[in-house]
Amino acid sequence: MRYLLTFFIAVLLSFSSMAQKKRIPKKYFKKDFPALVEKSKEILGHAYMVQDLLYTTDTIPGWEGFPVTLYEYRTGIDKYIQKPKTGKVFLLNPSPEKLARWVATACWQVKHSVDTSYTHKLLNWIDYQSNAQFPVKGVVYEDMYTKDFYEPYVFKDGVTVYIKDSTMWPADKTCTPEQLDFYLRITNEDLKPQTGQYGRISSTTREDYKAGGGKEDAGDKNDRKQKWLEVVRELYKKAWNSDRNELIIMWAKQHL
Repeated sequence: MRYLLTFFIAVLLSFSSMAQKKRIPKKYFKKDFPALVEKSKEILGHAYMVQDLLYTTDTIPGWEGFPVTLYEYRTGIDKYIQKPKTGKVFLLNPSPEKLARWVATACWQVKHSVDTSYTHKLLNWIDYQSNAQFPVKGVVYEDMYTKDFYEPYVFKDGVTVYIKDSTMWPADKTCTPEQLDFYLRITNEDLKPQTGQYGRISSTTREDYKAGGGKEDAGDKNDRKQKWLEVVRELYKKAWNSDRNELIIMWAKQHL
């Protein structure tokens, strides 16, 4: 009996030791973490859609209880119409500290290191992909293919989506006020069954998700099932009150 008790105590101590090794050292948060927060603040400063705050709500379907903010924003001068374009989008962007904790945790989880060679690489990737902006719903204007030609992309749950009704899509790439408001109200019923590939804020793919242990059948790059919206939404919601963002960790496992 005494032997069994000693054995179980040894096992518990072993698990405790392993758990300690998985945690970022406390001294990191006192010494180096503030600099990572400042770097995250710089990245979030690039969030170009954070312009005119219209209101904050926690009643968006699927996002109940989360502080989603509605912004109206303007692009730069569009090269074809010679004036800015106006967009509207619901966002759920992290604070600098939240973003820093997500990044530090991902680097520690994947590389067992919070060296700036990893944390800054990951932050710079997030900056390039999204400026750490998470579009819950609405239009994101980007000059992705032609400099200063701002084209609208509809987002839902952090993923690009495509509207079934082609008459709702702006033929001249400029959304009307009515279209902007419609895109803020879209449901899955308004969408084509195939969605974009990438989940914000780190452009995590379905392949990253599967390789990282994801269990839901969200399809792949050839069969981009609408289920991906739910997967990204639920993982981002889970991350919101945690130091762990599984979407970022899954990306980092494959690419960091």
